[in-house]
Amino acid sequence: MTPVASSPPAHHVVCAIDSQMTYGLAVLLASMKDTASGAFDVRVGYLDDTLPESDRDFLTTLAAALNVPLAFMPLPSNPLFITQGHISPTTFAKFLLADAIAEAHLWIDADTVALAGWDQIFDDIHTATGLEGLVVAQRGKDDESGTSPQSDGLRFNAGVLGWPAGQRRDWRTPLSTMKDVATQEQALFNQLYGESAKTIPEAFNTLTYRVEKLTPAHLPAIIHFAGAHKPWHLPRSVRHVCVEYRCPWSAWFDAEKALETLITDETLSRALTTYAKRASSSGRFSWRRDHSGLRLLKALAAVGPVAPLAVGVVRLMEQWVPRGTHPIHPYRAK
Repeated sequence: MTPVASSPPAHHVVCAIDSQMTYGLAVLLASMKDTASGAFDVRVGYLDDTLPESDRDFLTTLAAALNVPLAFMPLPSNPLFITQGHISPTTFAKFLLADAIAEAHLWIDADTVALAGWDQIFDDIHTATGLEGLVVAQRGKDDESGTSPQSDGLRFNAGVLGWPAGQRRDWRTPLSTMKDVATQEQALFNQLYGESAKTIPEAFNTLTYRVEKLTPAHLPAIIHFAGAHKPWHLPRSVRHVCVEYRCPWSAWFDAEKALETLITDETLSRALTTYAKRASSSGRFSWRRDHSGLRLLKALAAVGPVAPLAVGVVRLMEQWVPRGTHPIHPYRAK
C-alpha cells in the first residue's frame, strides 16, 4: 500500500491588538494569506477588555472568509504595562504570549504588511537555538561603514520576533526594576536578547523610512509602519499620489484594495467599510513631536474635499514635512 504523504505542519503566527488595531490586523491577515507559501494559523492576544466582542466576531468572520485559522487568547493586564506616546500597554502582551506558547512561532505587530517571502523567516526560527533565544531582523545601516541612522542604541526593533521552541527568559524581574525609558518594551527585549539573538536580514522588518534604502536584490518581505501615523489615517482622496509614486505606504494600500476585492459577502463588506472608517479617525491627538505626522494626516482629513489641493501645496515644503508622512514624501527609485 502506498503511504499517503502528509502535509507539512502549519506555521504559527502570533500578535496582540486592541480595538485601535482591528482594521490593521484585517489587512495584515489578507496580505499574509495572499503571499504565504504554505499553511499558517494565527493566535491573537488581547488585554482584558481592550478588544470588544464585536471586533473579535468581525475578525473571526473575516479570517474564515480568508480560510485562515484564527483563535483569540485573553490576557491579564499588569500595572507594569505602561502607555508611552502612541504605544499602548498591549505591546507588552508579546511577553505573555511567548510564555504561553512554548512552540516555535512568529510574533508580528499588526501595523505591518506581508509581502512575498515573508514566511521564509520560519526557516530561521526552526533552526534557532535555545542559547540564541530569539530571531530578529537587523537594524538598517546607512552605509558600508555600518553607521546606523538610529540614536536609541537598540540592536533591533521588536515589531517582528521569531521565537524558537523552548523556555523563555524571565522578563518580569527586570521589568519590575527597570527605569522609565523610551520604548520600554523594546528596551527590555534588547536587554534580554540583544547579545544573543540570531539576526536575519532587514527585509523581514523593514521600517518605512528604510524602504527606499533597499536595493532591488533585497526587497522587503515585511514592511513595518512604526510610529503614531499609519496608512489608514491617510484620506482616500489623496492615496492615489502615494500609489502613483510607489511610496512605502503603497504596499499597504495594495493589500487593502486586494482585501476589498476578495470580500464578496455584502454583510462582511459593509463591516469592512465600517472598520476602515473607524480606523481613519483613530489615534490619540498629542502635541508630542513624534505625533507630528498624525497631526498632519488628521488635518488633511479635516479639510475634506480640499485635501488634494492641500497635499499639492504641502509638497512644495517637503523638506519641512514630518518624515514618513505619505504621499508627501514620494518614493523615488534609484
